[in-house]
This record gives sequence, structure tokens and C-alpha cells, in this order.
Amino acid sequence: MPDTDQHHARAIGEKLRAARQEHNMTLRELARRADISASMLSQIETGKAFPSVRSLYNIAAALNMAVDHFFPEQNNQPNKEGLASISAGDLTASEMRSALLNRHIADTVEVTRSRASSPVVHADRRPTIKLNGGVTWARLTALAEKDIEFLEINYEPGAASGVDMSHHSGREFGLILEGELTIELGFESYTLKAGDSIIFESTTPHRLSNKGPHCVRAIWVIFKVG
Repeated sequence: MPDTDQHHARAIGEKLRAARQEHNMTLRELARRADISASMLSQIETGKAFPSVRSLYNIAAALNMAVDHFFPEQNNQPNKEGLASISAGDLTASEMRSALLNRHIADTVEVTRSRASSPVVHADRRPTIKLNGGVTWARLTALAEKDIEFLEINYEPGAASGVDMSHHSGREFGLILEGELTIELGFESYTLKAGDSIIFESTTPHRLSNKGPHCVRAIWVIFKVG
């Protein structure tokens, strides 16, 4: 695993382990609740593996917290790949927990919003995380937003959101910018090309995959419900 990837993986793992311990939950208990093997969860916590999209949502749901928790905050110095580096950001660990655990984030979002120097997020400053199997998410907001995720998602050829279909609360809106993305939605399958868009309920079992030879780049918005 390249150094930059190891840095990303360790940062995700550290946040996951801290959140699990905050909930006084054993690794095996979290693995059971998140429908993931204990060995894989251990590898994620120690930075030896990335979670899949499906696993990340299941882990966040099991901990009753927002997926936003696993994103880095903005850093003024981009790394050699042009991506914002993993950083503790403007929040202390205590503030982060208060902001994100149990979805009680409204007050803290308003407080921390004033800390952002600009409402603009430049392309080389996007908080970015890599997930298992060639999936990358870049957050298009400077700070975590209440009840919404605004993302640019990238799927390398052969990448998928997970081996199995997943479902979670929310409503999703997607616009394909480049490549072709296959979306299995319930009992249907759709292939979206550049310029195509889709809306669906996240509670419907779904799986995203790139079966083509070219990378997929898309804008994705997820409204959190419940």
C-alpha cells in the first residue's frame, strides 16, 4: 500500500477505533452489528485495509453516527496527489464527538461554520477518503453539513460499492460526469452514461459498480432521513 494510501487508511482506522471505544463496544460486537467480519474490522481499525462503501455505512449506522465523521477536514497544504491531507482539522476530538455522535450536530455545525475561511472548496483542497476496491469520495463542502452529503465519487474500472447490495436511510441523487456507472436497484439494473442522472430511496437495496474500461466520475448527493 503506497504511503499516501496508508495515511488515509490509518486515519479512518483511528477514527473508527476511537468511536467504537467511545461507545464502549467491543470489536466483535461492532462487527456483528455492522454485518462485517471481526477480522476485516480489525484490519480497518489498524489501517491495513479500507472499508467498502457498504461497510462504511453499516459501521456508521451501528455506531449511530454520520458517515461524515470519517472524512478528513480541510488542510491548507495539498499532498502530492493534489488532495487535501488527512488532518485533525479545526475540531478537537471532543468537539468532533459532540458534533457527530447520535447525529446531534446542528449546534456544532453552526459554531464551526464560522471557522471556515471561505465558502469555496477548491479542487485541490477537497476532504477525500479512499474506500475499498478503487472507490474514492471527495466531499464538496468545507465542513460536515447537517443531514446531507455532497460528494464527487470516483470508481476505477472494476470498482464496486460492495460485494452485496446495501441499504440505509436517505434519498440519493446522482449525475454522471464521466464513464458508465451500473446501478443495481432492487430487482432492476441501470447503466448510466455521462450526462445521465438518477434519484432513488437509499432504503432500496442498491449496489454501484463500474463494469467499463474507463474511470467513472459522478456528483452524488445524499439526503439523510430519520
